[in-house]
Amino acid sequence: MKPLLAALSIFALTSPLLLAAAQPARAPAKATMTRTLDITANQTAPTLTVQAGDVLRFHLPTQAGTGYSWRAVEVEAQYLVLIDKTNTPPPARPAGSPPVVGGAGPTVTYVYYVKKALTQGTARFAIPVSFVETGPSGSSEPLLTFTLTSK
Repeated sequence: MKPLLAALSIFALTSPLLLAAAQPARAPAKATMTRTLDITANQTAPTLTVQAGDVLRFHLPTQAGTGYSWRAVEVEAQYLVLIDKTNTPPPARPAGSPPVVGGAGPTVTYVYYVKKALTQGTARFAIPVSFVETGPSGSSEPLLTFTLTSK
């Protein structure tokens, strides 16, 4: 009698595991592809269609010797996360050419991750992302604004 009870106990404990192993594997959830959008200051279309998971790289050129620098001034932290800010030096001048004041300077690149869709329920909306170029005396140039809309 004891061997029969032991066998039934083992069967009762292992049968759910055997049934689970016999089930076909579920397909993984469809992963969304991360897109990287490269945006330049002179881009003709200031409206960008984005989705959660996108990476946005804003490339903002400067002029050497002017003392002006770019700064982000309007970014919705609820939707965008700054993941990097870098300065890339300008291309090298040809050998023997003199430096040019006001020539090409470094490019400042702001990289943001879109952490949340620009929707609420079924409503879609737009948010601005703005940058200002500030001079050495604190003066600033007009805003450079891009509008992000949902996909």
